Amino acid sequence: MLTFSSSSTAFLYNKDNILLLKRSEDKKIASNVWSGVGGKLEESEINDPLSACYREIFEESGIAEKDIINLNFRYLIIRKSKNDIRMNYIYFGNTIKTELIQTNEGILHWISKNEMMNREYTKTFAEMLKHNLSRKADDLGVYVGVAENENQSLHMNWSLLEDFENR
Repeated sequence: MLTFSSSSTAFLYNKDNILLLKRSEDKKIASNVWSGVGGKLEESEINDPLSACYREIFEESGIAEKDIINLNFRYLIIRKSKNDIRMNYIYFGNTIKTELIQTNEGILHWISKNEMMNREYTKTFAEMLKHNLSRKADDLGVYVGVAENENQSLHMNWSLLEDFENR
């Protein structure tokens, strides 16, 4: 039987730095790798991943919604892990706040945008970040990335999410 899980993740910029979380080594999923700030959607948030994203940002970093500018939905990553279909709503935005709290999720770091790809991420996040860096500055679209097994390696299929009825 298939199960479904949803999560929401934010990548926040402050000037030329991006906020990244080095996940704790005792985490069950994606331990000891780099990530944005985020986590699982609660039952009441299942249709509101943006609220979940703001909640997770505050819980994991201490950055409040009022300190975040232009948090925009940019990616939906879909993958299968055993019998679980995992959907991750990815947001990018800016913050004026640089002071952070630390939690048991891992250690937060401000990393230079130029250095962010020199970190170990989950395979899907690494591909999403590469795709995001290749986008033009005026590309405000939302992309859906579907993880595919191609010869025992990850291949991400990227599609621009568009309303096919209203062009």
